[in-house]
Amino acid sequence: MTISTKLIQFMVAKEDGDQAYYEKTEEHWDWPGGASGPTAGCGYDCGYVTPAELRTDWTGIVDDETIKQMLRGQGIVGTRAHMFVIGNRTDITITWAQAMAEVTQREVPKWEMRTRMALPNFDLLSPDCQGALVSLSYNRGTAGYASPLPRFKEMVAIRQLMVAGRWPMIPPQIASMIRLWPNEKGLRDRRVQEAQLFAEGLGECQALQSTGSTSALAQSSSSPPASATVPSNSTT
Repeated sequence: MTISTKLIQFMVAKEDGDQAYYEKTEEHWDWPGGASGPTAGCGYDCGYVTPAELRTDWTGIVDDETIKQMLRGQGIVGTRAHMFVIGNRTDITITWAQAMAEVTQREVPKWEMRTRMALPNFDLLSPDCQGALVSLSYNRGTAGYASPLPRFKEMVAIRQLMVAGRWPMIPPQIASMIRLWPNEKGLRDRRVQEAQLFAEGLGECQALQSTGSTSALAQSSSSPPASATVPSNSTT
């Protein structure tokens, strides 16, 4: 895992706030709205994972009964997920410590790998720049980097800029995504802050580029897009 601790803390804050907030409102099932599925832990959307993935992500962190209950919410999204959460909200309890263990040991490495596969030259970025893109991917998925749909035009542009090594052009693309959520302050703020965090990491990116990375740029520029990966949650 190479993204910065600062960016991991940023992702946790955006998904679940701080420990006090989590323990007050997020220890049980939650439904963020829209096309989301039943959500547990640190933004873990059971609507968009396979049963095998869910077991892998949580085995050794919560007990078998909790995993069994989480599997009941697997694959359910939208209005059905909302009704499921209303009817089953307290069927699971995941502590703050368990949620943090899952996100740091399982989610962040998994989504860092998926982002690396989707974006050429990812390893030439600084930890802060990498973290900003992992945060974006965790929230929107990686399928958008190769999608023809207009709502993903900025993500497609980000991949093109990664191929070209034009890092300074990436923050405006991240910030431009606020057009998608005119009435959702949380998501708008998250995109703006991700753009700022990427911009702050650009100085180290330039240093990395100057240490013999030209051949790496040339090699990864010819890489095809990675296969589509659904988001960890459904806010795409």
